[in-house]
Amino acid sequence: MNHYVEGAIIQQRMSSASGMDPVMDDPVLAAAAAVEQCLANAHEAGKEEAVRLLHAVFALLTAAPRH
Repeated sequence: MNHYVEGAIIQQRMSSASGMDPVMDDPVLAAAAAVEQCLANAHEAGKEEAVRLLHAVFALLTAAPRH
C-alpha cells in the first residue's frame, strides 16, 4: 500500500524563494532530506534506538546507486 506524505522538510523546500528545489526532482534525495530532519529531531530528543535506525536508513539512501 502506497502512502503520500508531505513532511515539514518538503513543505519548506517547496516554499523556497528560488522556486523548485532540485531535491524535489529526485525522490531519493527528498527521502534522504526528510530522514536527515527526523534524525536530527530524534537525536535532540535523546531517542537512541531511533537515531541508530535513522542513521542506517540515511546511509542506505545516500549509498543507493544513481543513474
